[in-house]
Amino acid sequence: MKKLFIFSLLIESTFFLTAQIPFSLKEGESSLIYSLPKTEFCIEVQTEKSTQKQGVFFRYSERYLATNKVITEGKTTFRIKGFHVKTQAIPDPNRTYSFIPSKKSESSHITINSKGILCGVNVPFQDETVTNDVMTEIQIENSTLTALLPLGEEYMMAGSEAKLAEGAAKQIYRIRESRLGLLTADVEKLPADGTSFKSMLEGLNKMEKELTELFVGTTTSEIQTQKVYLTPDTAIEKQVLFRLSALLGVVSTDDLSGIPYYISIKPAQVASVAADPKAKQETVEIYTILPASTQVSIGDGVNTLYSGQFFVPQFGKTIALDKSILQKPKVKVRVDTQTGRLLGIE
Repeated sequence: MKKLFIFSLLIESTFFLTAQIPFSLKEGESSLIYSLPKTEFCIEVQTEKSTQKQGVFFRYSERYLATNKVITEGKTTFRIKGFHVKTQAIPDPNRTYSFIPSKKSESSHITINSKGILCGVNVPFQDETVTNDVMTEIQIENSTLTALLPLGEEYMMAGSEAKLAEGAAKQIYRIRESRLGLLTADVEKLPADGTSFKSMLEGLNKMEKELTELFVGTTTSEIQTQKVYLTPDTAIEKQVLFRLSALLGVVSTDDLSGIPYYISIKPAQVASVAADPKAKQETVEIYTILPASTQVSIGDGVNTLYSGQFFVPQFGKTIALDKSILQKPKVKVRVDTQTGRLLGIE
């Protein structure tokens, strides 16, 4: 019994590896197998993550900078930035066919891709283009307090946070005076050229910004992308796609801490008389699909945030290719691997 089990595993592994390799079947094979495509949606949800962090001197902002618009506690929030919907074709198990080609038929020269999806007859192999997602690194510069505060002995030896805040505030005012002197030419020596002037001005602005953030705090933003996959078999009306938590970002559909976002998928009726795939299974060799134009929309229940039109094969009609076409010598039949649509006959 153990040997039989191992033998079965070897047979299944061999079949799986063979199915992953693109090939063009030729006459002489006992049975040919191909699948028509089915659309899988990949919804990319872009969220903006905002992180607020209080400054080390936020308690002294009103005393030294005369402002109370400061961040007093750290927190992180998320909000929806946008949506991007992609599609990819996967084999449809309900539209997978096997047949024994006749000697007069060109169907023995069918071509399938690495997923087993029909490409056509007497046509070169065409596979999907793989797109690599680019990961964006966000670099955050952490400025140390000592680097920002080159203070004199009076402040550094005081050991008081209030005294350090006073020194930082005085540095801010000195930077402002130096910048005003540059802009009004009220300095002993101006920069030699415009490039030097711009460089000095940018340096002063950067120093002021970093020192001011020690009082008012910082806010950093980061764009994140999460992917949600969906393969519908029927029309969908306002189904929860995901939930968005203001504190955690995108969470699962059953996490009630997040606000729900809904997806609707509405295929149009395909007005065509199609052949029944179960009828005359012995004589029909090649099937194609007339895909359905499908409206996809995503929203929060009140506002529509995304709307797009796609041709979805699983909502379309299955059409049998006339057997007489395949009896023409070296006929070329091209089929769209994404939608299963008949592209042309040469």
